[in-house]
Amino acid sequence: MESAEKRQCRRRVARDVGITLRPLDPRVWFQFWSGTECEMRDISLVGAGIYSKDKIPEGTPLSVDIRLGKSADTIRIFGKIAWAHQENEQYRMGVSFFWWKEEEDKKIVDSFVERYYKAVN
Repeated sequence: MESAEKRQCRRRVARDVGITLRPLDPRVWFQFWSGTECEMRDISLVGAGIYSKDKIPEGTPLSVDIRLGKSADTIRIFGKIAWAHQENEQYRMGVSFFWWKEEEDKKIVDSFVERYYKAVN
């Protein structure tokens, strides 16, 4: 389902998607050195919406590991926390992607988003 928001590219609801964030900022690295697993809300080629029990400050650079569906393969992307706010007992955050470790990974995510978009429209 597409939101009323103006999106830069297609986004899909993230079912069966795992995401782990590792902040690369030395000020918060010690707190998350092993990564923090989050619940992904949605994903696109430019970013992801996530929920986390931990708040990571806006602007924090990240190493992002994503697992799509039942795949054991991990896709590594680099990004940053674009925004964050609290919702009840957790934090909702936006992750902006800015560099893909492998160009092939970008194609895999694009295909993943596109298949879902076609299925619901």
